[in-house]
Amino acid sequence: MNSFTDEELAALEKNYRFTLRTNPSPLSIQAKKLLDDQQLAAYLLQVKKQTNAANLAVAASLLSKRYSFAVLIALYSMSAFNKRLDFSLDNVCIETLDEADTLWLPAFKFHNLSSSEADHSSRSEWRKAVVEQVFRDHVDVLFTRLTRHSKLSKLIMWENLYTYICWMYRSLLENPQWSDRHGAIAEDFRYIVSEGKGELFGTFHKNPFVRYSPSPSSEQTGQKRQTCCLSYLAGAKGTRCTICPIACIPKQT
Repeated sequence: MNSFTDEELAALEKNYRFTLRTNPSPLSIQAKKLLDDQQLAAYLLQVKKQTNAANLAVAASLLSKRYSFAVLIALYSMSAFNKRLDFSLDNVCIETLDEADTLWLPAFKFHNLSSSEADHSSRSEWRKAVVEQVFRDHVDVLFTRLTRHSKLSKLIMWENLYTYICWMYRSLLENPQWSDRHGAIAEDFRYIVSEGKGELFGTFHKNPFVRYSPSPSSEQTGQKRQTCCLSYLAGAKGTRCTICPIACIPKQT
């Protein structure tokens, strides 16, 4: 087993909200506890209050957007560092370090930072195992619970996640620092958003990301979303994202 270097942890902390810190807050929780109905219900209410969300569906959408950064930590580790991080529900904690921040941008702590590296001869099978743990055994399980408690469509949550995944991989592919790994990074990107079979992502007949883009290599990085993330119904309310699929014309008063 390998561990992450100080430089790798610093990069995850700087770019993807990784943390080694803890903060005993009502908005800090171990991911596994969100599978408990009572604890998830209480946590969604805390998120709703913190973000001034209009309802639980909005709170669930915001939670799925924030949680995307935990997923990015795992995928960045796989593609940039060629390391598999333990992404079990037992190992991930949401850490709210700034309780005064109404935007609510939590960090993510991993109890166990040991990792395994792929060798070149079996990287495809190694990557498949990473994708299964991240999406089938973790993300889909959590999103299913969130849907049950908030009535928010899983299509919104998966597109929230898709948007961040595309942003991360395009950033990696545009960064000359990773030029020697661009081939593997591009392969990982295609596998996640188009080539991987639906069964790797949970209870799906086909890859759930395929519906959101005709091509993972599309140059249209600013294309409209297919679903609204509902963020305009939190905080000050009223301002939609620039890629929102719903036309927003302010009413005259």
